[in-house]
Amino acid sequence: MHRFRQAGLAVLVTTGLALTACSSGGASAGGGDADSITLQTIWTSGNSQGTALRDAIKEFTAESGIKVKILENGEDLNQVYETSLLAGDEADVLLVGLLEKQLDWAKNGAVIPVNDYLKDWDLGDAIPKAAVEAWTDDEDNVRGFPYTGFTWPWWYNTDLLKKAGTEVPKTIDELKSAAAALRASGVGPVATGGNDWSGQKIFLQILQTYMDEKETVQVFEKGGLCKSPNAMKGVELFAELRDAGVFVDGVEGLTADQAQALYMSGKAAIGPMGSWAYLHAEEPVASATELGGFPVASGGTFTKPNAYRGDTSAGWWVTPNGQKKEASLKKLVEFMYKPSTIQIMADAGIVMATSTKVDTSHIDSPIIAQANGPLLDSVDWAVMPDGHVPGDVSNPMYRATSVAYTKGNDAQAICAAVDNVYAAAG
Repeated sequence: MHRFRQAGLAVLVTTGLALTACSSGGASAGGGDADSITLQTIWTSGNSQGTALRDAIKEFTAESGIKVKILENGEDLNQVYETSLLAGDEADVLLVGLLEKQLDWAKNGAVIPVNDYLKDWDLGDAIPKAAVEAWTDDEDNVRGFPYTGFTWPWWYNTDLLKKAGTEVPKTIDELKSAAAALRASGVGPVATGGNDWSGQKIFLQILQTYMDEKETVQVFEKGGLCKSPNAMKGVELFAELRDAGVFVDGVEGLTADQAQALYMSGKAAIGPMGSWAYLHAEEPVASATELGGFPVASGGTFTKPNAYRGDTSAGWWVTPNGQKKEASLKKLVEFMYKPSTIQIMADAGIVMATSTKVDTSHIDSPIIAQANGPLLDSVDWAVMPDGHVPGDVSNPMYRATSVAYTKGNDAQAICAAVDNVYAAAG
């Protein structure tokens, strides 16, 4: 047995993963014909990313003669992949983001670090240094090839704000005032998924308001909110905003999709949403939206409203089976980083984690136009949690942050709920 799979099996078995038949297309992947590749991806053909990927793969096959079988697993990819890995039947290459379980895949041997491939494959200067650093774990493994990134601003519907007699808030006081005015006009203020990953990220964005980058990273990695005065100031700010009615009613039970629907339908005037939502914005919401960030707090560390950005939305991961097809994978990865291929992705509205220049002049979406221009100069960038919050903490924290969105829970109860998750993870 290959040493990487052996290590991966040892770790995955100890986490209690059962060796079961693979579901939803995770099967019969590895090994076999060197002129075929099995690609497992979180992208599906029902969205612009999946469509762009399939268009690019068609061109690759026509150019190289190498067939690519695409397995679409959506949000279940990590579970399906780990199960197939135990069976020695995993896909050859993965296209998935860097978060949760995936953070430890290179360490436990579930995937092959790409350090040497980065040096030997002809990728030129397509991948910026910052993206490589984001994909490097604390054992210096480059987990995969960074490919797509994201921006995650706060969306403000200026039509609804104007109707309520207010403007896009730039400070915390203005945010509270705007929320009150919106409520008085019959419109919800900030909509986010208080019961899932999206609300967790917004809680962690507000949490870091009074911490510098170093302390933020430390708290994300180790917890200890209750013992950090600066973190507690962030928790107290969050509770203050919640109790002031800044979030829509029932936020603690919302999912990201439900929150997005509230904003897109005009039932909420403010929505922290990432670049994955850009193409879902239709008129008149798209033309009324101003992209910005979480407003500035007095005494905080940010001098501008802040938003998230990152290089970890999706990357190319080499599996133990894929290592046996190195020559074919080399051709695929090199093709996917060609400027013409990256343009296909950019045309679909995808934010790339590459340094290749793309032409956005013909993109009609006012949201994407803002995201590639005015937004970049109007905000500071907050620390994105995904590369720092441990994988075995992230999912269980959803419940803890739902506690934070629920009225009646004070700052001490909130910090204790989050710290308990870190403690349980050991």
